[in-house]
Amino acid sequence: MGKAQKRARPGRKTTEPVKSRFGMDLPAIDPSRRNTLILTSVGTKILVAIMTPVVFGSFLDMFDYGNYYLAIQNILSGMWPWANGSTVYYPPLAFVPMLIAYGGSLFGGTLGFVALMWVVMAICDIVTVFCVYYIGLKIYREQTAFVAAMLCATAFSAAYFALTKYDAFPVSIAAVALLATVYARKNAGYLATIIGLFVKLWPMVLFPFLWIYNARDSSIWKEGKERAIWFLLAACGAFGLMILAGYNKFLEYTDLVYCNTIPYLMSRYLQIANLAIPTSAIIAVFRVLIIVAVAGALYWMYRRPGSVPRMLKMILLVLFVLVFFIQYRSPQYSFWLLPFFALLVAGDLPGVLAFYGVQVLAYIEFPLAFGVLYVNDHYLNEWAMVFFTLLFVAYGLLLWRALKAPEPPGAPAGKVDAG
Repeated sequence: MGKAQKRARPGRKTTEPVKSRFGMDLPAIDPSRRNTLILTSVGTKILVAIMTPVVFGSFLDMFDYGNYYLAIQNILSGMWPWANGSTVYYPPLAFVPMLIAYGGSLFGGTLGFVALMWVVMAICDIVTVFCVYYIGLKIYREQTAFVAAMLCATAFSAAYFALTKYDAFPVSIAAVALLATVYARKNAGYLATIIGLFVKLWPMVLFPFLWIYNARDSSIWKEGKERAIWFLLAACGAFGLMILAGYNKFLEYTDLVYCNTIPYLMSRYLQIANLAIPTSAIIAVFRVLIIVAVAGALYWMYRRPGSVPRMLKMILLVLFVLVFFIQYRSPQYSFWLLPFFALLVAGDLPGVLAFYGVQVLAYIEFPLAFGVLYVNDHYLNEWAMVFFTLLFVAYGLLLWRALKAPEPPGAPAGKVDAG
């Protein structure tokens, strides 16, 4: 084949880089692999969109899409996004995909907006799937990297939220940040996390872990002086301007107490045990646990900064406690954890089974159980408590399997013979 790029065979480790893509030398991917990942990701969403109302008699939650549509109308009219009755309090870059989707409304009204929003979110999800695949190649043999990407593509609970929320956008940005970092594009990784901050805040969680990873061959202080501190200062300055502009409205959610959280479930168990501990005290304890988990994760990452699996584990742990230990949680927050779980359990059969078990329970939580077992702030019957206990145990089991994933002893590019 001369100097031409050889096609990678499915199931084998790719060894030859292709031409630079987006500033990164990414390994070759077999066209059949590529097409399978794209079709599976899109097909999962189509299947979920059909089966949710037709087979399960449930609903596609278009409430947020209605708010997105109203927010874009406000923006184009020169108003703040949350004016005129809208309850959308997201950072400014959150509206990028919504503005793109609004073009569809020029031809099809709200239906056109929804249809184009689906297309944009499907593209974001495909980006995440391929990021998972290429990150997986830094950890596993090609076959296991493909399994990780397929886990991401077939995650049907996440597919539901890709159809009803804009969370596929920040998830794809976080995945791009990880991809850029493990392929030695430090500036791009930092920049992606900062962009994520102004899309939905949480991708900024990745920043200190990327900083520690990027400092593996020098020092945290040197890496900070060369790059990280300047990105951080720029982010803090822009975030301060955002708050002054009125985007602090989203902080109102921090005072809400929802029943689909571990602190709320714990308070119910204590009530049954006749222990009169205020919910506020329970929430305070869990906030302390969050601080402990974050500090512990940063220290553990510092102990072995060059390990890609360890970086994924520590980011996952921090996101996990942020999602489940706060007093307010929307069901789509579990979407944030998807690429990390997929990457870490791909070579572990019990982990894969736990992954799909969680997908089933998460899909039952929302939309199937909403309005049947619970609403936002209270349970509707005694079975809700049983269900959420089972859900949180399943998530805990999946987290345990993910944290047990093997770590190569040497450089981050070392492959783990998994699967």
